Amino acid sequence: MWYHRDLSRAAAEELLARAGRDGSFLVRDSESVSGAYALCVL
Repeated sequence: MWYHRDLSRAAAEELLARAGRDGSFLVRDSESVSGAYALCVL
């Protein structure tokens, strides 16, 4: 699943690093802006 509601930035970085594939991505809720999303790409 590419959407992770309650995932911190650090946890997202770790998850993508474990995936180890260029182009891997996920979307999570922003920690700093309520109602916004963060796109994390490896």
